Amino acid sequence: MGTTFEQIECQAMTYIKNDLSLDWDMKYRLPVFYRRMWNYMQAAKPLFNRPPQMITRLKGYTEPQYCDVLFPVKEISEDGTVTADTGITGMDICSAGVVSEDDLGNPSYVPLILNSYNAETGEVVVSGNVGYGDEIDIDFYKSGALEAELTDPEKDILAFCVYAVYEKRFDNNILERQSKVRDANFTTISEASQTAAGTSRQTAVDSQLFDKLRKYEQDAVYYKTVLNQNIHL
Repeated sequence: MGTTFEQIECQAMTYIKNDLSLDWDMKYRLPVFYRRMWNYMQAAKPLFNRPPQMITRLKGYTEPQYCDVLFPVKEISEDGTVTADTGITGMDICSAGVVSEDDLGNPSYVPLILNSYNAETGEVVVSGNVGYGDEIDIDFYKSGALEAELTDPEKDILAFCVYAVYEKRFDNNILERQSKVRDANFTTISEASQTAAGTSRQTAVDSQLFDKLRKYEQDAVYYKTVLNQNIHL
């Protein structure tokens, strides 16, 4: 197994700033965080296409696995823990929380403490603010990895590709483009200005990515032709 996708996805978070939703999942629901980042990763890999050999280098991989189960609480031990026989085996990490809805149908998730997860039996032990009749949502994740072991510069470029995909997602958000009140003065920013700002930001990100790819390609050619070394294959 080569470089894991989780290494790249965590490194991408050094470029993705102040996304409270991703930050929250990273802290309390790590399997969900990795599942969300995998969607970005799938779109990011084709962007790393210089030198052309990188397309083949990134082609072989083991896809990560994700699943979740809902467990109704019927028994609570004397020490306050809940044991769930999930039957989900062979996973690497898991997280758990109490899920519910308020009177208006708004969902709620309260993280629980994960005491243990037995990957051979699927038994999960949790504790925290949980009572009889609660439903616990238990998320599982198994790591995925590339067949190739990437160098540090390659990891950084692929992480930036993930960031570039992330940025483009929000530039295509039609709700964000629409005029809306921005502060207590009730002033608005026009849709045209909002679109122009988003396009300018995405152009800057694309330019940064192109510069990274071009420099890496030039370095690869230099090492191969001048020093007779291959830095990535």
